[in-house]
Amino acid sequence: MAKQVFTASQVLTAAQQNSLQSNDYNQTVSTKTASYTLVAADAGTRVVMNAAGATTITVNTSLFSAGDTLVLQNIGAGTCTVTAGTATVSSAGPLAIPQYGSGTLYFTSTGVSIYFPSAVTASAGAMTLITGADFSAQTSVAFANSTFTSTYDYYLVMLDAAGDAADTNLSLQVRDNGGTKSTAAYFGGGIGQLANNTQSTFGVNGATSFALMQTTSATGRNRCGWTIFVSSPASTTKATIWNGTATANPQTGASIGGWHFGGEYGVEEAHTGLVFTFSAASSGLYRVYGLANS
Repeated sequence: MAKQVFTASQVLTAAQQNSLQSNDYNQTVSTKTASYTLVAADAGTRVVMNAAGATTITVNTSLFSAGDTLVLQNIGAGTCTVTAGTATVSSAGPLAIPQYGSGTLYFTSTGVSIYFPSAVTASAGAMTLITGADFSAQTSVAFANSTFTSTYDYYLVMLDAAGDAADTNLSLQVRDNGGTKSTAAYFGGGIGQLANNTQSTFGVNGATSFALMQTTSATGRNRCGWTIFVSSPASTTKATIWNGTATANPQTGASIGGWHFGGEYGVEEAHTGLVFTFSAASSGLYRVYGLANS
């Protein structure tokens, strides 16, 4: 909108006063459907971008004066980015305006501006829940297809389980969209300290599954838990590896203990999830989280 300039001793008319009051709350709005370069007449207005694809709003010098402001807004699905043309655009936040986001462009001189975003695209969390389920009276629990994808290189798996009627052997296998991988390519082992103060170890060398010790019986003891970190499961050029800790029984003996274990499936191929197999009906839950690289 054009600036209204008044001189000393001038008497304002009712129309002028109403216009001033109205301009406090009702900006001139211009809607753009393609990338746009700001012009001098945009000072004090609201520029609204409405485009399905990515767009830019370009800022050039010698168009605005120090103290000029304008609002930039995006209602389209495509991200709009505030772009320095011949002018300088600084910001403490991102210059990308997501759908239904906005910000204020403020000029400190004819060629220098600051963008103050009022809405930005949220960053992904460092740990994101991918999937999870509770299960009851199951002898096999498999992750849904495409639980592991190239989105994350690392995953955290939490498993809590107990045998419904008796202590139960538990094993792990990887899977892809075609099913469970049972090639004799599982390697690794673990070591633990039992509650009776003795140590116990286990290992697998070219087995068809990876042993995770026993669960305890839900009728006689507390549930057992596993924390498993899985690395590069979706890579076609790296073996899927895992390591973790557990509170569980050893495969022999009846004394519960704490465990550390690690293993790999020695075939370089992409995997979409895990399969846990119990030797008897078991109940519990699992949760899978994707871990950001940084």
